[in-house]
Amino acid sequence: MRLVKQTVELLDSDKIKAAMTPGSLSKLHTLSVFDTIGSTNSYLMDCAKSGVLSGSVCIADQQTRGRGRQGRTWYSPPGANIYCSLLWYFPVQQTDLAALSLAVAVMVAKCLTKYGITNGIQLKWPNDVLFQSQKLAGILLERLPENAEQIGIVVGVGLNLMLPQENVESAQWIDVASIAHRPLQRNYLAGLLINEILHGLSVYQQQGFRAFINEWQQLDVMRGKEVTVHRVLETVTGTMEGINEKGELLLKSSDNTLRTFHCGEVSVRYLK
Repeated sequence: MRLVKQTVELLDSDKIKAAMTPGSLSKLHTLSVFDTIGSTNSYLMDCAKSGVLSGSVCIADQQTRGRGRQGRTWYSPPGANIYCSLLWYFPVQQTDLAALSLAVAVMVAKCLTKYGITNGIQLKWPNDVLFQSQKLAGILLERLPENAEQIGIVVGVGLNLMLPQENVESAQWIDVASIAHRPLQRNYLAGLLINEILHGLSVYQQQGFRAFINEWQQLDVMRGKEVTVHRVLETVTGTMEGINEKGELLLKSSDNTLRTFHCGEVSVRYLK
């Protein structure tokens, strides 16, 4: 429940950049700010066709065609969230990109910690950031067409900032305004988010998922819980045993068989 009535400041590129470190600013190629856009991810996917460089960022006040995983619509009302996408090119030799969404979730969690939300953040495989089991942010990675020299990835993050009250009072969603209990600093938070992701993508390019796995495991909300994994041709129930170094979900079934599941192949739900 929110303690104070809040207004959301308009996005401002200068204020966003003011929250960033010199190191991350050096990795920022362009920062495009929109009042309304179809999808920040789609915008960068289109820009990539004209050769924009790694470190291009798009952020918008509203999305009219926001997307989540598996073709779902991402709720994107004006001023309610942070809708942000970043384009990053990895060398073609990079072979561990399957775990990138988990690493980005760690980056989002670190951003929220720096904003002052130091307790209650949880990560749910493969791409959700929670606060006390309610969804706070989601991640959508989209890969550009194959290139002989580099691998282009658009990293999209939707962070709930100040949702309409009827949404945030549901059991499923929560927003920063309900957690922080202080006036929102939208541009500052957006700057922290972009700063953390630009830095984190550079680290991932150099070190891979090993640089993030310990932090992810510390925030794993499902480890040790009974879950059901739904696939196209099967449904598997068992105990979530965490993740491995590839970012794969480990599930122990009732016969003690340990199975692995790749990011993007399954959805995971708690048992009722």
